[in-house]
Amino acid sequence: MASRMRETLGEVLGKERGDGMYSKEWLEERVRFHLDPSRTAEVFLAETDEQIVGHAIVREEQEKGETYGLFSTLFVLPDHRRRDVARALVAYGEGWMREQGFKRAATNTSSSNEKLIRLFEGQGYRTVLRVDQMVHLSRPLSS
Repeated sequence: MASRMRETLGEVLGKERGDGMYSKEWLEERVRFHLDPSRTAEVFLAETDEQIVGHAIVREEQEKGETYGLFSTLFVLPDHRRRDVARALVAYGEGWMREQGFKRAATNTSSSNEKLIRLFEGQGYRTVLRVDQMVHLSRPLSS
């Protein structure tokens, strides 16, 4: 997952900047942070018979007294994109969030990550906050 996080950074920020932004060790630690057993979190995998083609890490997030579901990371291999894999991962993640009783789902990304922003906007998410180069997208979850 850490290597796919690096790949995403390269796609969004450019290979040189993305590769230089975080060390492999930092990215691996970030995956461990997202999956810390003391947190409420889940990993969803999209697979073919041959390989894992995508993943989503979803977890509980708390901010200003509110608890909601957060897509920590979402990735689909480039040759499996535009086949509804990412939409399926979002749907599974939102289903898990509803099971946890969360009333809202969200994700954070770079403002230059236009593909991810379009994906989430297509699923009903709206930009609710922009800080520097980061965007926070969110939508209410119906029961």
